[in-house]
Amino acid sequence: HSEKNRLTQYQAVDLATGELLFRKDIGYQTVNIGEYLGLAEAIRYVIFVAKKPTVIYCDSKTAIAWVRDRYTSSKKFNKDVFKAEMFILACKTEIEKLITIKHWSSAKWGENPADFGNK
Repeated sequence: HSEKNRLTQYQAVDLATGELLFRKDIGYQTVNIGEYLGLAEAIRYVIFVAKKPTVIYCDSKTAIAWVRDRYTSSKKFNKDVFKAEMFILACKTEIEKLITIKHWSSAKWGENPADFGNK
């Protein structure tokens, strides 16, 4: 998320290889919406592409909580957030079987490789 550039983006990087798995620009949204949509896209990637048990790291405690609780508390309506919420609800069983979501500790490990460095 870049206030200066009025742009919200997300991407995923394979920690083992450094490969960029996906990247998306979503216009100008809140940081939490960007983090949540990025996490939802990572979940989608694991279920439909990787198809194997995977740990997803995310540096947003809010996005992790929104996925865990299966709803967002954003007051800003966003159709992509609504679709992501429905996807996460519909894929509850697959998520529980395949995915572990862990908080990325920047204090311990440095900047998340998927971060854009816009802070």
